[in-house]
Amino acid sequence: MDDKKLIATIWNDMVLRRRFDKNPYSLSCDEIELLRNQEKFNDIINCTKTSTHEKLLNNLTMAGYKHKS
Repeated sequence: MDDKKLIATIWNDMVLRRRFDKNPYSLSCDEIELLRNQEKFNDIINCTKTSTHEKLLNNLTMAGYKHKS
């Protein structure tokens, strides 16, 4: 990742997010990739002591699976 993309990923370009919310088809592939990288970066930054097991259960729950305790 080059410096420009890294800076944009870290500082989260809200204009780009608004454009995506209003008209996602107007974005280029690079802009969509940048949004995806921003989401990944936010996931890393906001990762708060959630165990891998808990993350897996959350993902499975969102996919419609039920966990039996």
